[in-house]
Amino acid sequence: MSAVVIITGGGGFLGQCLASAILQKGMIMSEDQGPVKVSHLVLADIVFPPTLQPTIETAKQSKEPVVEQITGDVSSTEYCNSLYAKIPSNTTHVSIFHLGAVMSGDGERDFDLCMRVNLHGFMNMIEGARQFVFEALKIVPKFLFASAGAIVGSGAPTDYISSEDTISDATRATPHTTYGATKACCELLLSDYARRGFVNGRALRLPTIAVRAGKPNAATTGCYSAVIREPLAGIDVSLPIAPHVKHAITSQRAAIRGMLILHDAPLSTIESVLGYDRTVFLPAEAISLDDLHQGMLSVIKESAHASLGKITYDVDQKLSDIVGSFPTKIDAKRALALGIPPSPDAATMAREYIEDFSHAVKGGLDMLRPVDSSTGKIALELSQKVAVVTGGGSGIGQGVAKRLAKEGWTVVIAGRNMETLNQTKCLLEGHHHLCVRTDVTSESDVTNLFDKVEATYGQCDLLFNNAGINCVAASFEDVSTKDFESILKTNVTGPFLCARAAINLMKKSGGGRIINNGSISAHSPRPGSACYTASKHAVLGLTKCIALDGRKHNVACGQIDFGNVVSELSLATNTSGSGAMQANGTRMEEPNMSMEDATETFWAMAKLPLSANVLQMTVMATHMPFVGRG
Repeated sequence: MSAVVIITGGGGFLGQCLASAILQKGMIMSEDQGPVKVSHLVLADIVFPPTLQPTIETAKQSKEPVVEQITGDVSSTEYCNSLYAKIPSNTTHVSIFHLGAVMSGDGERDFDLCMRVNLHGFMNMIEGARQFVFEALKIVPKFLFASAGAIVGSGAPTDYISSEDTISDATRATPHTTYGATKACCELLLSDYARRGFVNGRALRLPTIAVRAGKPNAATTGCYSAVIREPLAGIDVSLPIAPHVKHAITSQRAAIRGMLILHDAPLSTIESVLGYDRTVFLPAEAISLDDLHQGMLSVIKESAHASLGKITYDVDQKLSDIVGSFPTKIDAKRALALGIPPSPDAATMAREYIEDFSHAVKGGLDMLRPVDSSTGKIALELSQKVAVVTGGGSGIGQGVAKRLAKEGWTVVIAGRNMETLNQTKCLLEGHHHLCVRTDVTSESDVTNLFDKVEATYGQCDLLFNNAGINCVAASFEDVSTKDFESILKTNVTGPFLCARAAINLMKKSGGGRIINNGSISAHSPRPGSACYTASKHAVLGLTKCIALDGRKHNVACGQIDFGNVVSELSLATNTSGSGAMQANGTRMEEPNMSMEDATETFWAMAKLPLSANVLQMTVMATHMPFVGRG
């Protein structure tokens, strides 16, 4: 028994990676014969750049299996037919992986080229499979087509899909590009050829792949590879998309693994899970350029940072808005049901690239931080502890992050503004710190935060629930519903979401501590503070419930009510000439306590053993009018 594998787009990045994976296995899964030895591997492409995969060159030299690189254009019927002519008459199995296509950017620049290559090229390949394999050799070939998420478009005011919607295999195709339109047509044709039994067809909608090795391609979103690839090569790079714009991404390893799992799935499984619709979305992660940058920094040694190329942003606002309008939430449950695993996070994507293409990395494998072989997490010292600080970009959050780092802790700094988070990180002693853009009111953001903590470090020993907001003072009868709900969402829902996620991680490693930032306003409110005061009362309730329910998981929870800590807000209030509002309606400039005193109080609670807990403490400026005020 012998198998022939044909890969169009075989000279491209994914084509080479797929070919290398098949050559390493040496076998391909047939429908009725099980694993069959690959005797011939045919790589087809319009051009073959330098080989990125040594496995291909080694196989070509050994001549077993026979590896051929055949240059040509799939829009030519004669060329496609010549690929099938390479199949020996004694072949028992044929697999075709049709990856060849004109990318989105080139497709928009040249409509005719995109139609010829993407649509007519697909027709040439699948019709050739029918005529030369199904009809001539009496073999039902496996035909795997690489489609794309571009079959779904959004961004126009009248679109029924927005960037906030979750899309799935059931989402109607609404392409906004010729590239997406041709891919959608091919999906329908593949399903019909499979329904008629001409091919054993299945298709995978690929998201953007990061990190692509080699030269940049013409894809609109190629900068999601450049943000890692170029700096690691020591090359400066300017990126056209804003750093915070999320985009659906997966790694090349995940893409190749997904293709092979989908290819290998028995037809009975394909029919029971997919039915007549043979296309599935590959699982992807919503990741920004800054996420990828931070992920890269987290997996390389601190000493290697100086050798990285600089990243700057020259934002093309139109392009940035277009990419930002793409849906990033993908329900890939059918792919998961077939055994295709979830997508990795940004740090894993960066590590995989360095491991797989170390020759393109300045410093090679030596720049990677060590990983615990038993867990796959970054290897921390036995005494190393990990803390998550929300609202870590300024104020008490920044002060606490500095204090923890001074004691040798690893700090994960969370907040909505990556610029201020990075400013905090630059102030920290030691290594291993991580910034994660997080809106604590967003359940998906909080889930992403703690998923990153677990994926990177495998543990969370301390959570400081610090993120919070206030609003302009207003007498109770004038408080707006919008302000009230907004403050509760940030000051109460945020700590709830973070504490819940932290407990679920802490209980896996034997426990941890949660410290909530309360306020003396909950005990003695200022006039016009209904929203803030109500929220901080609720935080005290959360603190007590977390402390109670956390006992069984060895999770301690306490609260610090800070009063008049020096901050930009308190200084602005006291230097504005009016001072702080008092209960009798007057204003006065109040004494403040230093940030250092506040963080020392925090450290006193944080360093306690888990066998002891301070449920609630108040720390304030000694001379502030709190006790007896009013």
